[in-house]
Amino acid sequence: MTLPAKTRLFIESLKRTSPTRAIFIGEDGDIRARWNGLILYSVFQPIVKASSTDTVYGYEAFIRAIDSSNNRISPEQLFSKATDQDSITGLDRLCRTIHLLNFILNVDGHELLFLNINEGFINAVDDNHGVAFRKVVDSLGFSPNRIVIELPANLVKDSRRLHFVLQNYRLNSLEVAVNLDSTEDLKNVTASTPVHYIKINHSLILDADFKQKIQAVLIENKEVNIVVTKNDLPITGIDSNRYFFQGYAYGRPEALTTVISKDPSVELSTDEAFLQVGG
Repeated sequence: MTLPAKTRLFIESLKRTSPTRAIFIGEDGDIRARWNGLILYSVFQPIVKASSTDTVYGYEAFIRAIDSSNNRISPEQLFSKATDQDSITGLDRLCRTIHLLNFILNVDGHELLFLNINEGFINAVDDNHGVAFRKVVDSLGFSPNRIVIELPANLVKDSRRLHFVLQNYRLNSLEVAVNLDSTEDLKNVTASTPVHYIKINHSLILDADFKQKIQAVLIENKEVNIVVTKNDLPITGIDSNRYFFQGYAYGRPEALTTVISKDPSVELSTDEAFLQVGG
């Protein structure tokens, strides 16, 4: 596959830099990170079209972490180790950066990358959400139009804050998905809400009242699409091109299969590309 030139330069720089650098090439050839004595890596779960479940529309990235004894650390445990605003923002941005790198190295089509934002990050950043991460995206020569920022469910409950954060990300050409926990939260997603994707648990789609309300949202807001998640079994009876499915029935979160040669294969004829982790 053909990598963006800026990404290729950055990958080449990883082969030549200190083994203590935060971002590095793992033994399996993927991009990993060191943080607070832990090793972080990416896994990706496919999101498929309801109208054609054999077609992958995008991937949601999830962080995985292991300690020095190879014990798995859950994402909740990982973020609990970030005890102040600077460490929370740094960790969240680092996770998204290695996700982006692994995605670029493995996905050469038009699929989208869905990236979670930790709730602590939203609370720690006052304004200009997405500015720093957009710089990372640009520094790798990747299209921001293929990135969807997933906002935490609790943010949806605060309509004023939700609209502020949404506008910030959209101003930086990053699409946004919101996670809904309940039918009640749907009232904050209106025609004026600049959101492209609403993610809901499959249990909600079984609720007749919710289905009626979500259909009203689809009619009111022509840009909105629905992603039904946590599907252990295939969904039947929905084939709209505005619905997408995610869950074990359609693919488990797995590492992608990049194999990067650790031996430098090209000489850099320009200055090395140095990535600033941002968000």
